[in-house]
Amino acid sequence: MRAQDRSFKISKAIIFRGAFFLGGTSPADPGNPDSPDGRARVLNQPAVVRIRVLERRTMALVADVRSSPDGTWKVERIADLEYIVLGLDEAGRVNGAIQDWVRPAPMVL
Repeated sequence: MRAQDRSFKISKAIIFRGAFFLGGTSPADPGNPDSPDGRARVLNQPAVVRIRVLERRTMALVADVRSSPDGTWKVERIADLEYIVLGLDEAGRVNGAIQDWVRPAPMVL
C-alpha cells in the first residue's frame, strides 16, 4: 500500500509541473493608480499572507507559500491549468480572499 501512495504523490507533482507562474508583484508604475498591483494586502496595506494554490478541477494543493513583507509572492514552474488562489491572513484580522479561474502566465527565460 505504501508504494502505491508514494507513486501517487510523485505522479501528482509531475502533473502540475510546467513553464508557467502565478505571482503578486508590485505595480510597474507606483505613481499611476491604474497600474496593476497584485501584491497580497490586509486592510489595503501590503502584508505577509499565506497563499495557497489549488488546481481547480481536482482541488489538489499545488503550492503553499507566504508573501514577503511587501506583499509580493510567486509560484513558479506550474502547468497551464486553471487554479484557485487563496489568500489567508494568519493573524486573523480579515477573512480569506479567493480568486477563482486563475490562469498562470508564461515564464520568461
